[in-house]
Amino acid sequence: MNQNFWESFFGVDINNNNRFIDQMQRMFPIQNQIWGVKEAVWIDTNDAWKLYLEIPELRSVIEKRASMMASNKPCLIDKNGDKIENHWFLDLINKPNPTQSWSDVVYSIAVQDSLYSNVFLYAPQRSFNIRNLMVPLPSNKIKIELSGKKLKQMDVDGLIDQYVFKYDDGSTENLELVDVIYLTTSDGMNLVKPTSRIETLKFPLSNIRAQYNKRNVLLENIGSIGILTAKNSDIGGAIPMTSEDKKQIQRDWFNRSKDEIIITESEIDWKPMSFPTKDLMLFEELNADKIAIIDAFGLSINLFSSEKGSTFTNVRDSIRMVYQDTIIPETQQIYDSIGQQIGLDAEGIRLYAEFDHLPVLQNDVESMANTMKIKTETIEKMVAMGVNFDSDEIRTLIGM
Repeated sequence: MNQNFWESFFGVDINNNNRFIDQMQRMFPIQNQIWGVKEAVWIDTNDAWKLYLEIPELRSVIEKRASMMASNKPCLIDKNGDKIENHWFLDLINKPNPTQSWSDVVYSIAVQDSLYSNVFLYAPQRSFNIRNLMVPLPSNKIKIELSGKKLKQMDVDGLIDQYVFKYDDGSTENLELVDVIYLTTSDGMNLVKPTSRIETLKFPLSNIRAQYNKRNVLLENIGSIGILTAKNSDIGGAIPMTSEDKKQIQRDWFNRSKDEIIITESEIDWKPMSFPTKDLMLFEELNADKIAIIDAFGLSINLFSSEKGSTFTNVRDSIRMVYQDTIIPETQQIYDSIGQQIGLDAEGIRLYAEFDHLPVLQNDVESMANTMKIKTETIEKMVAMGVNFDSDEIRTLIGM
C-alpha cells in the first residue's frame, strides 16, 4: 500500500486503524512534539493575590507567618518601660474597625506584606490627632502617586502626593496622606514601592505549578499502562493473536470498570508499560521549591508537614527560633512604624508586641528568670563581702 507524505514523515498510518476505538485526533499532537515550546515557562508574578489563592505551598507559608505575627499582645509602654493603661490608641486596639479584631488587622498586614511588601492602612485622623478607625486596604488596589522628588525629602509628603484607591466597580477615591499608614518591607533599593518578595520566588513558584500540571496530566492521561501479548506457540514459534481476539479483548477492556476482570479463551501475558511517578523526582522537586519559599519568609521546614516528619524537640526549637529571629523583630518593626506615623513616638510612647504569653516561649522566660536570680544572688554575696556597686553598675551586671 502506498503511503502519503504524512504517513512516511510521521510514521502514522491514517488509512489503516487497528484500534477498536477510533481516535483520529491522536495524530495531531505530533506537531507539538516537533515544533512545541522547548523553553522554560515562568509564571506572571504581577498578580501575587492569584498566586496566593492557587499555590497551596505559598499560601500555607504566608498564613503560618501571619498567624504567628498575629499571636502577639499589643501594649503601650512609656520611656521607663511601664505599661500605659489609659490612651486613645488602646481603644483603637480594642475595636479597630466594625468587622475585625486587632489580631485580624495584624494578620491582614502580614499577608499584604508577604505578597506585596507594601501595606496600606486607612486610619483617618480626627480631632486632636486621634484615630478611631483602622482598616487594612488591599495593596493591589492602591496606586501611589509620587511627587517625583526623592532626594533631600525629610517627610513622606515630599515623596508622595496622594494615594488612589480603586473599588471593585472601577471607581476610584483619592486618599489623603494623613489618613493612610504606609508600611513597607525594604528591598534595599527603593524608598517607596519596594519590590515584592514574590518576584524573587518566580522560579520556585513556576516549578511548583509545573509539578501540579505534570502530576495532573499523568493522572488524567495515563496512556497505555501495559500490553497483553499472546503466549500460544507451536513448533514454528509464537502464534500471534487473531484480529478477532484482539478486538474482543480491547472492547472488553474499554467497556469495563477498573475493578472488573476480562475473561477470554486466549492465553495471554501482561507486560506493564507504566512508569513509577516516584522515579520522576516530582515530589523531591516540589519539596525543594517549598523550602525556597519557607526560607524567603524566614521560617523553618519543621513548622510544616512533610513525609519524613519531625521530632517534638525539632519542632519546638524551630518555632522558638522563628519567633526569635523573624516573627518578633518583624512584628515590632511594623508596630514601630505605625507608632511613628500616628505620632505615638512624639508622646514618648511605644507600641510594643508581647509574645511572652505563648507556651512555646515560656521556657525562655523561665530560663531568663533563673539567670536573673543567679546574677542577683551573686551581686548580693559580693555586696556582703564589702564590694560596693552603684545603681548603674548593678543594672549592667544583671543585664538591664
